[in-house]
Amino acid sequence: MKRAFFKNFSDEPFTGGYDGRTKTFAPGSETHMPLYLAEHLAKHLANRELIKLGKITATSPKKPEEVPDFMEMFSRALIPDNTPESDFGDFGDPKSLDAIIKSASGNKKMPLPKGAQHMENKPDMIIEGPSDDEDDESEFDQPK
Repeated sequence: MKRAFFKNFSDEPFTGGYDGRTKTFAPGSETHMPLYLAEHLAKHLANRELIKLGKITATSPKKPEEVPDFMEMFSRALIPDNTPESDFGDFGDPKSLDAIIKSASGNKKMPLPKGAQHMENKPDMIIEGPSDDEDDESEFDQPK
């Protein structure tokens, strides 16, 4: 799993969210985390700072590399970690990988909606619709 540092380069706390959870980062703090999460938070911090500068059109670009204002803020918040991936743990040990995934995303089990608990651990059901034989295609071309 690739990792990076997320840095709150701003002079005020930044609260970022992912997977329904939030975390507040102190000004100037650097936090080591999975790359995908660091990229997500860096995008939102960059957007916040661009909006404060009145550069709303530079936020969340479809092609970030073509928007210098966004890339400048984004690259201040995302610091790549060039440590070889093998240095983060023994990926041959499933317990180690599970621990990394759990610490990275919370990997919480989503509860079933109220009233659907009886469906837990049941195989998916395939419900077939009516066969095509039931449609009388001759009536489609009839004037009304």
